[in-house]
Amino acid sequence: MSIADLLKKAQSLHLRTEMEVFLSHLLGSSRLDLIAYSEQEVPVKHLSDLQKGWVKIQQGYPVAYLTNTKEFYGLDYYVDERVLIPRPATEQLVDLVKGKASIGAKILEVGTGSGTISVALKHVRPDLSVTAGEVSSEALEVAKMNAKTHKTEIRFIESDLLKCIPQDSYEVLVANLPYIGEVEHHYIDENVEMHEPKLALFGGHDGLRLYEDLLSQVKDWSVKWIMGEIGFTQAEDMKRIAKKVLPDYDFTLYKDSEGLDRIFVLCYNATA
Repeated sequence: MSIADLLKKAQSLHLRTEMEVFLSHLLGSSRLDLIAYSEQEVPVKHLSDLQKGWVKIQQGYPVAYLTNTKEFYGLDYYVDERVLIPRPATEQLVDLVKGKASIGAKILEVGTGSGTISVALKHVRPDLSVTAGEVSSEALEVAKMNAKTHKTEIRFIESDLLKCIPQDSYEVLVANLPYIGEVEHHYIDENVEMHEPKLALFGGHDGLRLYEDLLSQVKDWSVKWIMGEIGFTQAEDMKRIAKKVLPDYDFTLYKDSEGLDRIFVLCYNATA
């Protein structure tokens, strides 16, 4: 079967993008090469892997787990079923930390997962001192692998939120914690819920339990900036929690590329 035939079949099932990514990985070529040489046959040696991958793609299995690769903030990261697949919207957190952190600032990421935020920050701002915490030892293995691949020096700590992280003079705390609600705010794609780690997806009844716990734990720390990603229906609930737990912080929401409130930023207000 030719590359063109495969892509046409995938197109009919609205899976062309997934097939292009998988074929590019399988054949070691770019997606542009697939178009340029679309009349070529897929080499026989790849047919077995192609068939297995195509079946999984049709079942909704994430292509990033098939290729073990996902691009984030201009870098390619290793991902597998131990970690959540990084989303483009989360890149805004990197932009915000990068823009607000002073030279040489200490940064703490909570719930680092595959390490993409911390690695990206250290890559674009090597002056920063970055510590990353994660409750899952398996996810930490992936994060450490990505840090090593991109030659970024990050201190990793296995910790449930802040419990095992020594208090320090962190200027920025950044987090992309699980925010899908088990009951309220239960907005999630069926394939995501089926294949990605539950520990990295769900944050209690309304999805914000972990954020509330985190803010309660950090209230005695001297952190200037606290930033996190939330679901598109959780802005008012997150604002209410922040005002209740950290009344001395100003609360700001940032919209994503689709105009949805997805990023919250808390800034310590000494005069509050």
